[in-house]
Parts: sequence; structure tokens; C-alpha cells
Amino acid sequence: MRRATYHHGDARNAILGSARRLLEQTGAATLSLRQVAEAAGLSRQAPYNHFTNKEALLAELVRDGFVRLAAKINSAADPKGAAERQLAAAGEAYITFALSEPTLFRLMFSRELVELAKHPDASMAADDTLKALAEIIRRIDRRGDRKGLVLASWSIVHGYAVLCIEAELEGRRAVRQRATQFAGLLMGGGATARRRGNR
Repeated sequence: MRRATYHHGDARNAILGSARRLLEQTGAATLSLRQVAEAAGLSRQAPYNHFTNKEALLAELVRDGFVRLAAKINSAADPKGAAERQLAAAGEAYITFALSEPTLFRLMFSRELVELAKHPDASMAADDTLKALAEIIRRIDRRGDRKGLVLASWSIVHGYAVLCIEAELEGRRAVRQRATQFAGLLMGGGATARRRGNR
């Protein structure tokens, strides 16, 4: 195979691009730095110039995944939109991301191959994703149990996404409808909690 010529930064991006594509094809457990190098048209040593080992490479994929997921959540939820619609849009963005890149999504929330505590950048990106959801809750529910509503929102959309991936619960055509239903359920629950708190 003819080796491609890359500048230093381009080589790193080529490695990450190849790793992301291979991840969805082969799975995280069987992915190897050698495979990634060959797919990128680089020498077998090239990945080690940028990543100390396989976990470091996977951690960077995880970091990138969380960054992109947070961006999708933020761009989907228009701050000027109705509260329920903001929550539905965020949920739809979350579930759509999971179904688009299921292997990466599994990796992002698994600690079997990537221990986030060892990779501060990836851990920070994961925190920022939760903050993106928390900010939407802050905008739409200033008086209720924000922490509880954030946890409930995350649990519902994440659980549904996992069921769709692992159990083939429903296809993508149902995502918008389900996200809207989940938002309505959550907003109704938030209103009930507020009423109870005001008694």
C-alpha cells in the first residue's frame, strides 16, 4: 500500500477519522492501532506519535463524541422556543446522535475500555454535555427541582436510545414523536412537582 504524506496535524486527524469509521465497522474491543494506521495510509508507528496506546485513542473519540453531542443539543433547542419544544428538540438530537453512531455512543458511556477519570479532556466534555441539558432545564423551569428534572430527562432519552440500539425497539421514524411525548411527560411532571412545592 502506498503511504499517504501528511503534515503532523493532518496525520492526527487522518488517524482519528479512520478510527471513527472503523469503530462503527469493527467495534471498540477489536479495533487496533495497526488497523487504524493502515486505513489512514500511514505507517504502523504513526498512531503512537499521537496517542500513547489504544485507550488514549478511544478516549479522544469519546471526547469528540461528547463535544459533538453537546453541540447538537445546544443547536437543536432554540432558547426562544416554547419550553416543551426545547426539551423535545434536545431529546430528539440526543437520540438521533445515538442511533447514528451506536458503537461510539456505547463507548462514550462504557468504562470497560475507557476510564474517563484517566482522561480529563474526555471527562470534561462529558460534563459539558450534561451541562447543555441542564441549561435547557434552567431556562424552562426556574423554580422546580432542576437536578431531578435533568436526571429524569437524561434517563428517559438515554434509556430509550439504548433500547433502540440494543433491542431494536423502534426505528428512526419514531424518534421525533417519542421525544415530543417524553418532553410532555417531563414538563407535566415538573409542573406537578412545582405545585406540591408551593403547598
